[in-house]
Amino acid sequence: MEVKLIPIDQIVEDPDQPRRGYDEESLAGLAESIRRYGIINPITVRLLPDGETYQIVTGERRWRAAQIAGLTAIPCIVKQIDLDAVTTEQLIENLQREDLAPIDKARALKNLKESRKLTNRELSQLLGLSERTIGIWLGLLELPEEVGEQVIAVSGRPPAGSITESHARSLLELDDPELQARVAEKIRDEELTSGETAALVRTLRDEPDRADEILEQPAEQVLAASDVRGPALEVRRFRRYLEGLDVASLHPSHLQPLEEELELLLEVIAEQLQSIRAEVG
Repeated sequence: MEVKLIPIDQIVEDPDQPRRGYDEESLAGLAESIRRYGIINPITVRLLPDGETYQIVTGERRWRAAQIAGLTAIPCIVKQIDLDAVTTEQLIENLQREDLAPIDKARALKNLKESRKLTNRELSQLLGLSERTIGIWLGLLELPEEVGEQVIAVSGRPPAGSITESHARSLLELDDPELQARVAEKIRDEELTSGETAALVRTLRDEPDRADEILEQPAEQVLAASDVRGPALEVRRFRRYLEGLDVASLHPSHLQPLEEELELLLEVIAEQLQSIRAEVG
């Protein structure tokens, strides 16, 4: 495909681009790389009806960094594609980026779904994603806006007190936006894990009349007083330890014995589950 050098002032952004914001520090780093090595991967554009202006299809981050780097022209691949295809291509590229906020993914999915009048299943087939994933992302739009904006994409261990998509799935089990916002605040303030959040939400759903009382107490106290007692409470504490374990920070000599012990633990869990089910049955 032909690569064309286009003056940077003839290129405009797409106002419907899924991405809403760009990290300034990251852009500065990319700009420095462009100053040294140029743009290695051309951006993709389409010619607008005026015959002179090009609109970005993919590569807006590179275009912004090129402006910071002081370039006057950048390499582009010109595609003649319709608006629906532009939206789809942008969305697919951005969904593959770990740094795109989940709420931006959700908004883009909603726009694509509504513009093409697609079901969740059709949308999943178009984008090569599971229908469950589509449902989870679209569900973020049902949360209070200030909560949805705080949900982060997770790559590795999330920062303590952050609200991940796992936390958000639990929040969506609550029907009251005020409750959702209060639990989100508790996640941040008390640095709740996704498992603790799920347990807290179950308690709120089981005892809706005690919601104020439950939320005024420390979550650890609420969960300790819940129906999880005895050995189950010890297992919960150990699970919390595992959820907070930062494997990436361990010394290499720790990894093999840790893997072996976890495999043995899985065997013990399977045996105990079998015994418990036999006893209950």
